[in-house]
Amino acid sequence: MKKTLVVLAASALLLGFNSASAAPGCPLGVFGGRGAGCGVTMMEERLGLSEKQSEKMDELQSIHFRKISSERRVLAAMERDLQTESLKTKPDNKKIDQLSEKIGKQHAALVRLRSTQMAEVAAILTPAQLDSMRSMMDGWPRPGGYGGMMRK
Repeated sequence: MKKTLVVLAASALLLGFNSASAAPGCPLGVFGGRGAGCGVTMMEERLGLSEKQSEKMDELQSIHFRKISSERRVLAAMERDLQTESLKTKPDNKKIDQLSEKIGKQHAALVRLRSTQMAEVAAILTPAQLDSMRSMMDGWPRPGGYGGMMRK
């Protein structure tokens, strides 16, 4: 479950929509498109991206969203199967173990997608922009409610 939260949080961080930095008039939880003043557009503005960088970021976001949506659907189906098996009068522990292993592998696949996207984003940014992005991300909430208070 923690890995799911990490993946969701990372996606939110990379998309640039969070309650701490929401633009005025941007409802929480709403994806912002180009020109909407929310989401990626807001992150682009805060980092001072060029038009070419913005176009690349938009393309990456679109590609990543399609990939991660597919992987999340697979994960959700496996988690439903695990829940169904776990709630049976006589659950099959072997099946639960197998499903748990598959779910773990699916979480790993999502984390790899997140890491790949971060590397692709980093390749678009200048060193100064990358430092700014790291600083922005340091203050954003972490799964488990720790926010920017937990540091390495």
